[in-house]
Amino acid sequence: MQVITIVQTKGGSGKTTTAMLLASAALDAGRRVTLIDGDVNAQLGRWRDSFELAAWETVKKPAWPEALSILSPPETVEGLLSLLEGEEARGVDLVVIDTRPGTHTDTEDFCLISDLVLIPARPVFAEWEMTHRAVLWMDDLRASIAEGERFPAVRVLVMDASEDHRCRHAGRGSQPSPEARPGRLD
Repeated sequence: MQVITIVQTKGGSGKTTTAMLLASAALDAGRRVTLIDGDVNAQLGRWRDSFELAAWETVKKPAWPEALSILSPPETVEGLLSLLEGEEARGVDLVVIDTRPGTHTDTEDFCLISDLVLIPARPVFAEWEMTHRAVLWMDDLRASIAEGERFPAVRVLVMDASEDHRCRHAGRGSQPSPEARPGRLD
């Protein structure tokens, strides 16, 4: 089971949208997905309600995916670990954790149990300072753990808001790492 946590120091950066897109792609690939809604506005938790209330006049309403669960985060790290063990036992392939904006201890806990941390960013000047802060926060978190301890991969995901609406990877070097290539979730 793969665990991806989505973080950003500011709101409105695309964390929830990224979680929804990852879940949708994984479901389309036949995977079982659990979303954990750790954001204060709980948009993921309302996703099914929005789906049910949507106007479906011009297209046939699809069935809500049976392979998708949306949960609230547990209160403790032990609860989170127990939840993840239970999801893995249920056959879940991917857990995506949406977090609240800012640098919080609970968000750090989510990051430390993850395989991958994504930092979404839009390619506008005003967002780069906050994205840089998020990257530095992850660097500080990495420095705080014991040498040799596992730390998740961290990637910045540039959400292109231009006409073609493509997502691009902005990481070290000009080519995305194999872990960050589109369509690869394992």
